[in-house]
Amino acid sequence: MKKKLLYGALIGLIAIASLLCMPFSRIDLASGTVRPAPPALPDAAPDPVEAPVVTDGQYSLTVESSIGMLTYYNQSDARWADHLYGGQDPLRKYGCGPTVLAMIVSSFTNQPLLPPEMADWAAANHYWAPRGGTAHNFIPECAAAFGFEVSSFQNFTVEGVLSELSSGHILVALMGPGHFTGSGHFIIITDYWTGTQVRVADPASLENTQTPWEVQTLLDELSRFANSGGPVWSISPK
Repeated sequence: MKKKLLYGALIGLIAIASLLCMPFSRIDLASGTVRPAPPALPDAAPDPVEAPVVTDGQYSLTVESSIGMLTYYNQSDARWADHLYGGQDPLRKYGCGPTVLAMIVSSFTNQPLLPPEMADWAAANHYWAPRGGTAHNFIPECAAAFGFEVSSFQNFTVEGVLSELSSGHILVALMGPGHFTGSGHFIIITDYWTGTQVRVADPASLENTQTPWEVQTLLDELSRFANSGGPVWSISPK
């Protein structure tokens, strides 16, 4: 009899111990019964993958601007990086001017032109500067030739830039040494971003294009050697 009692007590202690060792999430404390484990949750769905803007060396991107959506072109795009501007200079190195105007003309007219086509137009109309890129008068004269209103922008203040953008214009800026170039380089100031920051379209840098820029930084780095109404031109559709 004593052996049976001891055996029964031992079984009871083992049962209690097993309950105490289980995670609390599996014990129903109200009834003392053990709940079955919940079914395993499925793996979380992966985050949506955004379409890459660079595929096989080809860029695909649109940029907000104060006059509408701007189709972005990069002068190092694999489709035309080795195109010879003026029959001599590779577009990847010397093609910022034609690439900037190709973006503007293709986006806001019914005359889509790719950077190599615009480079050929520039060379044929005597704007190509061998081993020097593009003459500064190309910006106002080419924009006007394709039907845009163009004027020399002179209000070199943060407020002046933001006001010009808000009034339905974009700005083409010739940059000097700094974040964008070591010598001279055309970019587009496309739109207001936030605070005192703006968006740009840099034909040589996708990273710069996707980064907000302080207006004062841009003003501080404008080229000091511009002519033909530069270093900044205001452009808008007629």
